Amino acid sequence: MTPLMIMILISVMAGGSVLLLVFGVERMRRQPILADRLNRYLSDERMINDIFHETELAKPFSDRVILPLLRRLARLFSWMWPETRLRASQQLLLMANVRRMGTVEFLGLRLLCGIGLFGIGVFYTFLAGISFSFSTMIMLGVIVFCGFSLPKFWITRQITRRQMEITNSLPDALDMLTITIEAGLSFESSLQEIMNRWDNDLSREFARVLRDIGMGQSRRASLNGLGERTGVPDILSFVTALNQADEMGVSIGRVLKSQSEDMRVRRRQRAHEKANQAPVKIMFPLVFLIFPAIFAVILGPAVPQLLNLGN
Repeated sequence: MTPLMIMILISVMAGGSVLLLVFGVERMRRQPILADRLNRYLSDERMINDIFHETELAKPFSDRVILPLLRRLARLFSWMWPETRLRASQQLLLMANVRRMGTVEFLGLRLLCGIGLFGIGVFYTFLAGISFSFSTMIMLGVIVFCGFSLPKFWITRQITRRQMEITNSLPDALDMLTITIEAGLSFESSLQEIMNRWDNDLSREFARVLRDIGMGQSRRASLNGLGERTGVPDILSFVTALNQADEMGVSIGRVLKSQSEDMRVRRRQRAHEKANQAPVKIMFPLVFLIFPAIFAVILGPAVPQLLNLGN
């Protein structure tokens, strides 16, 4: 090997060494930057996970445990439940304004109540030492049916209470709507005034109507949704009158004035009807509770004397 080749080889090796040294230094400089970025990313991810866990733990026990359990239980039996029954259950939940529970959760709640009462009945039968005869199985079946129907009974009571409150509040709301519209406000502004002054089921339903209108729905569709959610006959009559007035170009103030007068007459008639029902309702506690006590007080002292006369 000539001296020239040796010099070239030494130069190439020296240049390669310098390049490797520069590459190593640059790589060592980049590693802390990458590590810092990775640590920031992981810290953000850990922070997000901590916030998520804190948010989940802040939820009530029903949202974290009971509702997921009801969903899993309902999915096992939802395939055998008719579609018409599911729609009917959805309409009941909509009319009862139960927003935290869907159709699947409601079905799971009914199944859970039925299974729970069945377990309680079997446990009581086992403790009492009752043999599992045909009559016992019929009683357990009745208990299961009662447990399965209990949530629906609760929802029906909620719907009745809510409809009664809306029915009683509607005449006053129509009076306020008439006054504000005759004062020059629009229909939406009049609903806003009711929302600002009242806090009941009717004002919350009017707030939902305004929210639907603000999201792009027409007034007709929003009012029809109000009638479907409440199921109150007076609300349906009010919605129908407003839609007809809107189609025919009649003044809304005139329609609202006639509607408010009609609603006041209906409320007075309902009050008279309940007053007329009072004597019939009082008859049952009188006959089965008050009269036996009166007879026991009046005729009780005479019973021993009558028995002694017989001897």
